[in-house]
Amino acid sequence: MGDTNAKRYYKKLNTTFTGVNKQDEFAKVFMNILKSGNTSLYQKERRERRVFDDAWMTSVEAAIPVLDKVTRNPRENLKVVQQVVPVERAKKIDKDTIRHLASNTQFIKQVDAAGNVTPSKVLTSYYESDLGTYENRFLKTLVDKLFIFIEKRYDLMVKKMHTEYVNYFTVKSELNWENANIDYDITLKINQTLPEDEIDRKNQDLFDRMTTLRTSITNFKMSNFMNQMKEFNPISPPIMKTNVIMKNPDFRTCYDLWLLMDSIDQIGFDIEVFERDIDFDPTYLDQVYNALMVLYATIGNSQKEEFIMNQDNPFEFRQERRPKVAKTFAADIHMEPGQFEMQNNNLNQYYLDQIKKSNYSRFKTLKEAGISVQESIDIVFKQINNITNAVYEDYIQTTYDPQSGKTLEENIKIREDILAVYRLIEEIKRNDIREVSTNKAIALLELRNLQDQKKVQIEAERQEQARIKAELKEQAEQEQKAKEKAKLNKLKQIERAKKVLENAEKARQEKAIRDKEKARLKAIEKKEKEKQAALEAKAKKRQKELDAKKAAKAREQELRDQAKRELDEKLREHRLMEKQLKDQVKAELKARLAQEKAEQKAKTSTK
Repeated sequence: MGDTNAKRYYKKLNTTFTGVNKQDEFAKVFMNILKSGNTSLYQKERRERRVFDDAWMTSVEAAIPVLDKVTRNPRENLKVVQQVVPVERAKKIDKDTIRHLASNTQFIKQVDAAGNVTPSKVLTSYYESDLGTYENRFLKTLVDKLFIFIEKRYDLMVKKMHTEYVNYFTVKSELNWENANIDYDITLKINQTLPEDEIDRKNQDLFDRMTTLRTSITNFKMSNFMNQMKEFNPISPPIMKTNVIMKNPDFRTCYDLWLLMDSIDQIGFDIEVFERDIDFDPTYLDQVYNALMVLYATIGNSQKEEFIMNQDNPFEFRQERRPKVAKTFAADIHMEPGQFEMQNNNLNQYYLDQIKKSNYSRFKTLKEAGISVQESIDIVFKQINNITNAVYEDYIQTTYDPQSGKTLEENIKIREDILAVYRLIEEIKRNDIREVSTNKAIALLELRNLQDQKKVQIEAERQEQARIKAELKEQAEQEQKAKEKAKLNKLKQIERAKKVLENAEKARQEKAIRDKEKARLKAIEKKEKEKQAALEAKAKKRQKELDAKKAAKAREQELRDQAKRELDEKLREHRLMEKQLKDQVKAELKARLAQEKAEQKAKTSTK
């Protein structure tokens, strides 16, 4: 802690102490009493920084888009729903409708002289989507599980992400002054959050990622998919490994996410601790004594007159004794690095799978070795029981140390605690045996019930066969009469149904003819429109070609004019160049003639 204002104030105050203590008699006497009293001092300064584990967060972040994809497009089944409704509400009629009406003549409203049947109610069918598949319930439970998983870790990070500073100071002192016993018992604790450092920034980045995950899973929690799945029950381990969950990559990712959450039932963080015991050097010790003396003087100043200190009595200097400086204090609570248990996973999918794999492997090995099933079960479950006993023993050995007691009473107390743990273990095993015995009795009772049901079933079958044989003759005659009557009724119903079908077929054909005529008229109209559109398109195309020809002629004329201009320009340049060449040739001829004349003249003069 570095409070510069407090340090500056104390420097000013300490200057006053130094001057007053040298001159004032009370300060001299009381300081000697303090130094000779029985004083215990304890002060510790500690800084704690927590580094959170983020190994699981990458996997969860990678699974969020997959979870969003599968919840936006949930798998659903179509189920056929059949319902008897008034005839005016029926939207679809099929063969089941005719069959149902023929079997339920009470829904026939009337039959006219022509045999036309008018029903009051008919059976109609429609399809309805069903979201209650096992895969959708798996996703619903996964979203709820992930929401709790992230929410608990988010709450812990909010409380524990920042670096903390603690300065703990306590003083106890006993002294006598003027026939009065003075006991000091003062505790001062300064707890504050330090400015942001590198670890804080790392934790803040982790917290930002956690906030993003929390926002995403909250959106999933409030999505339409979760609202539609409220009416369906969640699933519980073990998870059914359906083809969709195992072979679909998206559902496989969700299944792996479930296993990841089951395997991580704690959130871990490392604690970086800076801790030091304050050394009470003579200067600091005098400053503490000054503070105690000022505290006593402040209290004494507010007392009644009869309790005012009498400073006139002589005081003999007592032998000075150094105060005891403690290195530990019971009230100074340390935060140990470790794990915070977030949820009680007594049975989760991850550990269940691990136990299953281990047991299956053991059974397979024993079977390959030629050991019977009964012996294999005995060996495997004895090993599991040995592991459980080893856990109990390890807990007792690591929790209780019989040699740590300093007195006989402490040793007795430790052994009583160990005995209480053994009794608790014995009670747990007794309850387990009682539960196994109960399950065994239930299984035996169910077996006997099934055997009794089997006997009753055999007796009932025998009596039923006898009854059937006795009634066969009587039923034969009744069946013959019933068949004849049913045949007549069936013929009547068939005739009625045929008339209904004929009427329906006639109406359907008339409707088909009307629809066909409408379609033909529409086709003719459409053909006329297409023909008119083709003519218009042809006219537009012809006009476009004429315009293109005109544009081509204009372009050709423009190109000719441009070529003529370029040719004229080239001719003009050629004539100008030709004239320049002629002038140049004339000049050269004149120069040559002049030179020849000069040479001729020179020869003549030489001769």
